[in-house]
Amino acid sequence: MTAVYGVSLFEFDESDFTEDQVWFCDVTHGSPPWKPLYFCHGWCWPGYQTIQTGYESLQVPTSRGWQIRAKDGYPYPSVMLTTEEETKQRAPIFRERIRPYIENFNALWDEAKMDLKKNYEDLRKKYGLETYESIKDLPDYRLYDMLEEYLILHRKQWVVHMEYFFVPVYYLFGLFQNMSKKVLGLDSGDPLFSKAMAGFDSSAFRFNERIWDLGKQAVESGLEGVFTADEDDDAVLRHLEGSDAGRAWLEGFRQFLDEYGWRCERMSDWATPSWLEKPALAIPGIRMAIATKGVSSIKENRELAERERGEAEKELLEKVPADQRDWYEVLMKCAQNACYFSEDHTYYTELYTSAMGRWIFKEIGRRFAEAGTIDDSEDVFFLLMNDIYKAIIPMGRVKLQGKVAARKKEWEGYLTVQPEMLLGNPELMGLVVQKDPVLSAAFALPNVRPELAADLYGGGSAPGVVEGVARVIMTEKDLGELRKGEILVAPGTSAQWMPAFEIAGGIITDGGGALSHAVIVAREYRLPAVTGTHEATSKIKTGDRVKVDGDLGIVFILK
Repeated sequence: MTAVYGVSLFEFDESDFTEDQVWFCDVTHGSPPWKPLYFCHGWCWPGYQTIQTGYESLQVPTSRGWQIRAKDGYPYPSVMLTTEEETKQRAPIFRERIRPYIENFNALWDEAKMDLKKNYEDLRKKYGLETYESIKDLPDYRLYDMLEEYLILHRKQWVVHMEYFFVPVYYLFGLFQNMSKKVLGLDSGDPLFSKAMAGFDSSAFRFNERIWDLGKQAVESGLEGVFTADEDDDAVLRHLEGSDAGRAWLEGFRQFLDEYGWRCERMSDWATPSWLEKPALAIPGIRMAIATKGVSSIKENRELAERERGEAEKELLEKVPADQRDWYEVLMKCAQNACYFSEDHTYYTELYTSAMGRWIFKEIGRRFAEAGTIDDSEDVFFLLMNDIYKAIIPMGRVKLQGKVAARKKEWEGYLTVQPEMLLGNPELMGLVVQKDPVLSAAFALPNVRPELAADLYGGGSAPGVVEGVARVIMTEKDLGELRKGEILVAPGTSAQWMPAFEIAGGIITDGGGALSHAVIVAREYRLPAVTGTHEATSKIKTGDRVKVDGDLGIVFILK
């Protein structure tokens, strides 16, 4: 198979298709296909490379981490399973190295996330960037210096995210999931299991609460009509500037952006604008909040979930044989930490670092376009880092339009492709999921049970049953189309989709496992969800009537 964007690092070769290898498409993060700059330098290399170092630094017994290849613009990881002898050698080392995450997770994570946030702030201060527009005043060589320091920080974010926390935290969740299945016969979608994993606050939910507060303030200030008028999001902001009440509301909105505006339209993608760059991106979420009169359900749901969690913990422990109860209780706490971490980390990792990258690369693109290096500032995202290094200091002396045109054509072709979910030996996937608890928590295969005669089978779910009209949304930028009570159908969801969970009636996704964003957030909002169906967005059309059965992890298309 040919290399994606000419980068041989991610190219498949003949040795990748043996009987002991299976490659699974990461549609949850990689759909729609990224443009070259982020695909190669923002996600695939630093992300999956730090997963590998995470497995090796911990000496995970059953796997050496994930390889990464690419096809049709999509990332395809594959697990490198260990031999029986390697498993024996690595196990005692792993037991010692995983101990801090069992005994002291909260202190470790609190220190790490505050350090990352300080690093972001320090980088801006070092270059004297007091406002978002200040970056335009940097000389070319200082912008180059900032880029270099940012890339170091970007990789540090991935090390903290993947190596230091994702691998150990998800591994422990996977162990709990496997033990629940083996000892109690419970899948992660079982209502009792789900209740034990719900009721946790995080930065993601605090963000949503702030959005709903802004919606409530708009209603109380008599501004509801500005938001509900059939106008585009930029027009809403312009109209708010025209009244005292609107300007007062905008002051609170700007304070919100100062804290939460470091996020791109797509959670992980330098090629999409940040909320600081384009404040109108926040308006669809506020419209959703106004649709509920600014009344959020999350606090009430969380209080109920916290009570039910305590009852579920007790019930689960009573079912576990006495000689395994202590270890099961330890793993259950670790699994709960994983649910909290999964939704808390995105603000400090993907969101913040992606928005900073957008800030820097967009400015490089603006200068390249002015100098004639490329035709449009957004074309910078069709470059690779070696192109940028070649052109940034001798500004205007290098022409890169040819490279942009070739890669843009390639990317546009990827947008028309329906990716294959599995490559290689699909029969191996069950064994791989069993031996790699991290994978079992992050990704899932549909659990097909022909006797249920369902139209779609999920691999992960949140309990409850609901019928409703489907709304298929492929990217975050179309979330404003969702209407209250509709069933959201998507390739996957991320932190940027949070407001939708306040108004959706249920959730169906192509990708995702027990620790996917869709499952965790659906539990907290008490929404039925079925994830990991692999084909929901291709089988369901907007307007179809569907039944989501999160208890069984299945979907019926009722038409």
